[in-house]
Amino acid sequence: MHILTTKEVSSYLNINEKKIYQLVKDCDIPFTRLGGKILFSREIIDRWIHQNTELQKNILISGSDDLLFREIVDHYNRDHENTVFCAMVGSVNGIKILESGRATMSCVHIADQDGNYSLSFLDRYLNRDDYVVMRLFNRRQGVYLPPDNPHSIKSFKDIFSKGLRFANRNHGSGTRILVDQLFKELGINMKNAMAMPPDAQSHIGAAMKVLSGEADAAFGIQNISEMLKLKFIPVLEEPFNLIVPADQWESRIVRNFISSFDQTRLPQHLQNLPGYDISEIGKVVWKPESLSD
Repeated sequence: MHILTTKEVSSYLNINEKKIYQLVKDCDIPFTRLGGKILFSREIIDRWIHQNTELQKNILISGSDDLLFREIVDHYNRDHENTVFCAMVGSVNGIKILESGRATMSCVHIADQDGNYSLSFLDRYLNRDDYVVMRLFNRRQGVYLPPDNPHSIKSFKDIFSKGLRFANRNHGSGTRILVDQLFKELGINMKNAMAMPPDAQSHIGAAMKVLSGEADAAFGIQNISEMLKLKFIPVLEEPFNLIVPADQWESRIVRNFISSFDQTRLPQHLQNLPGYDISEIGKVVWKPESLSD
C-alpha cells in the first residue's frame, strides 16, 4: 500500500491543498488519521476516483414521488445502460438535495402562496438563472374517502365542518404545501383541530390510512384512489415539473434521459392513466437566456 500525505495527494489529484482539507472535513474523500496526521492510501484514492467516475454515468433524481413518473423511469431503466435512481423525499427536500449537488435533477410540484402554480418556487429556493424547468405532466389532486363515503362528504371543507379525522402529508412535500394553503383559504386552524393520525409520507400512504380506517379522509392524486377503489373528490389540477441544473441540461446523459419524456414514445398503458394529462410532457417552461435554443 502506497501512503500519501495531504500535500502529496494534492499533487497527485492536481487539487489545491486547501480543497483537500475541505474534502476531509466534509468526509468526501477516503482518509485515515495516524498520530494526529491525515494520511491517504493511493490505491483507495484510485478506487474512489473510479467509483465516482462510474456514478457520473448514472442519474439521481430527488424530490416528489409520483406513480406515472416512476413507471417512465422503470421503462427507461429497462432499455438503457445507465441507471436512474430516485430519492423521493418531497419537493422542498428534493430541491435542497439538488442545490447541494447531490442530485442530477429534481421533481417538484409547489403551489404559490396564493394557491396558484407558477415558477415562483425558483426564486424562493434557488437561483432562477441556474436551472431549467421541464413540464412532465399535469395531475389531478383531491380528497380520498372510503368507498361508500359514510359521512356524505361533498367538499374538502366538509371534512373539518364534520370534525372528521384527516391524514395530512409530511412537511416539505408539495401536497402538504398545497393543503396548508387550502387550510388558510378556508380559515381552518389545524393547531386547534382534533387529534389527527400521523402524517403520511406518500400519496399511497395517505390513501392506505383511509382504506385501513385510521383516517376518515386524506388528500392526494386521483390515480392512487382508482387503484385502491376509494371515493375521490377532485379539487384541482397541478403541474408536475422536472428541474435540471443549467450546466447539465445539454449533457449527453441528461439529454438522453429527458428524450424519454415524449408522448409518442411512452408505452400505451401509460398514456391514458386516470387523473393525468400528459399533453405537455417534455415542454420546457423555463430556460435561462444563457442556454441556446
